[in-house]
Amino acid sequence: MRVALVGTGFIAGAHAAAAAGLPDVEIVAVTDRDSGAADRFATAWGARVVPDVADLLADDGVDALVVCTPNDTHASLARAAAAAGKHLLLEKPMALSAADARSVADAFQAADRVLLVGHTHRHSDYARAVHDVVASGRLGPVRSVRIAIIGGWIWGGWSAWVLDPARSGGHAFHNGVHLYDLARWWLGSPIASVYAVGQPLTSAALAIDDYLCSTLVAESGATAVCEISRGERPRTTSLFEIVVHGDRGTLVRSNGGEGLVAYTTGGSGPRAVPGTDPFRRQLGVFAAAVAGTASVDPGPEDALHATAVAEAVERSARSGQSVAVAR
Repeated sequence: MRVALVGTGFIAGAHAAAAAGLPDVEIVAVTDRDSGAADRFATAWGARVVPDVADLLADDGVDALVVCTPNDTHASLARAAAAAGKHLLLEKPMALSAADARSVADAFQAADRVLLVGHTHRHSDYARAVHDVVASGRLGPVRSVRIAIIGGWIWGGWSAWVLDPARSGGHAFHNGVHLYDLARWWLGSPIASVYAVGQPLTSAALAIDDYLCSTLVAESGATAVCEISRGERPRTTSLFEIVVHGDRGTLVRSNGGEGLVAYTTGGSGPRAVPGTDPFRRQLGVFAAAVAGTASVDPGPEDALHATAVAEAVERSARSGQSVAVAR
């Protein structure tokens, strides 16, 4: 599978490193509005630079795109990829509204091309282990879930686009969407409504909440409490905890080998502990789906639902009211 990367920022390095570990995937081209960044990235990963996304879309030597651009560009780039007949691994979130996410899903269904949204936590060892235990029935019917991921770093400095709500959609879309996807997956039921409280803990000057605590109520009646902060200070703050309560037992996952964030001359981005790289596993799933040997996981409908939950969380945090999730 010949892949082109759109955007060479922070997360692109993780995707390129994943491709380097898969014999049937090759990064053949990159594009970025910053030509210098594109040149450096292409040199580091042995790819060619293509000046514009339109050129990639028209390039018969490119089978698939990996889009690593800011969140507000995802829907338009995805629809363009579908129209050009390209398969797509799209960084989360799928879009900044459920309506836009639906248009993306519909475009790929009509084009008969593979769309995988980068809910990378689904491909991590810890998430798969929790899902396997739940699916085994050892806990009995699951009644409640708690997911807390509290980091100690701010996103790329005070000028980062992530801190602009018009570009990132806010913390629910940029990081919380991972938790909402996991909650729906583990509960085995769509989320019906949410109630969220947000705070700008890093600084009152933030235009977004960098801490969100959301209670999700599933259609089954089960609940999930999702606590997320990727901007909290001090930097030494760290909590990664999962609790799953069932009728017959409780699963607890406390702080462990989450991995690290590397800044190197060969690229920057998240790195998992050896042998458990969720980016590599995710790209392998994508390649297998493109080859027709496996189904895409999570599917577009799951990614769309996570977007709808994030949209409801942001509305709830602004209004102080419980908000129904769009279906």
